[in-house]
Amino acid sequence: MEAPEGIQLGAAFAEDRTGTLYRAIQSKLNRPVTVKALRDELKDDEAARALFLEERRLVATLEHPNLLLTLNTGEVDGQPYFVTESIAEPTLAATLEAEELPSETTAVRIAIGIARALDYLARSDLIYKNLSPPHVLLPQPAAPKLLTFRHVRSIAEAPRFRAAPVQSGAYCAPELVRKDLGPVTIRANVYALGGILYHLLGGVPPVEGGSAEARAAHAEGRLRPLKDVRPFLRDRAYVTVGRLLSHDPAVRPDPAEAVAMLEEYVEDPLVTHPLKTRRKKRRR
Repeated sequence: MEAPEGIQLGAAFAEDRTGTLYRAIQSKLNRPVTVKALRDELKDDEAARALFLEERRLVATLEHPNLLLTLNTGEVDGQPYFVTESIAEPTLAATLEAEELPSETTAVRIAIGIARALDYLARSDLIYKNLSPPHVLLPQPAAPKLLTFRHVRSIAEAPRFRAAPVQSGAYCAPELVRKDLGPVTIRANVYALGGILYHLLGGVPPVEGGSAEARAAHAEGRLRPLKDVRPFLRDRAYVTVGRLLSHDPAVRPDPAEAVAMLEEYVEDPLVTHPLKTRRKKRRR
């Protein structure tokens, strides 16, 4: 694509159904940004253009410290684009792959940031399509930002999530697999948040194995208790993770309740000294 005014366009590094992502520099501020533009070959495809413009419209309305911020939108030579904060940041996935686990306080603060983003989305009747560590940026150790590209959707689209495995298996809410547990709501995101906090505290996700195997385990409630993985955490950790991972979505907290519960957790006077631990080696 042709570079938008004020942008030094770099190499393309990813693409999805309708768009191509480019690394770039915002010239005036000399800061890295990401540009997403309608794919070159789709410039004359009206259906693809409509999908891209709807995504751009949606992400441009989002303004929250724990969501990727859209900085500008426009069109160059008939090719619509939008500019966001840089996504060339470490992700939560990289943190979870490190030898040392984050401290308990850092783990909970990461979860609080994610929960605040989910609460913001919920109040706008939005849901996050695939809440998982690769889609959580960590520009600072305890200040997560959720990627927005193709992941933020209207809650009205949630029933379609069962038709395809949109949520990573390791963090898949049971209602995404079992219709008898009720409709898919924002509480499915809270369940994924519980899985992420479990992973941060325990060093492994709540279930392992292939995607289909993991989904089945979540659907049947076959999660290894966090206490079996990390037996020396404080009781508050087990209770909090257990509530977020409640099998029945009706008794699971909503995002606002999750924020309050996690803030109470991190303010607990007993959670002031990090628990030092090394990751347990996974069995092969």
